[in-house]
Amino acid sequence: MKCDCCDREATHVLVDYHHSVSKDVEVFCRLHAFQEGREQCPCCGDYPIRIDDEDGEEIVIHPTYPAGALDGEGCCSEHP
Repeated sequence: MKCDCCDREATHVLVDYHHSVSKDVEVFCRLHAFQEGREQCPCCGDYPIRIDDEDGEEIVIHPTYPAGALDGEGCCSEHP
């Protein structure tokens, strides 16, 4: 699965506060995962998100959050 911004391998997927992936799956490489306001929960580290790639194979990828999605502490729903 390739990054939506470049040709690198995707390592992160955009999720909401509750780790839900939208129907319009957006994926990013490490370089682009936290650009354009995207955020990282400091507690998630390598929290696994499982999604299907273009071939229908399940892959494990890491979360990135849209700007403002995290709580006042900068954490996701799993780490308030």
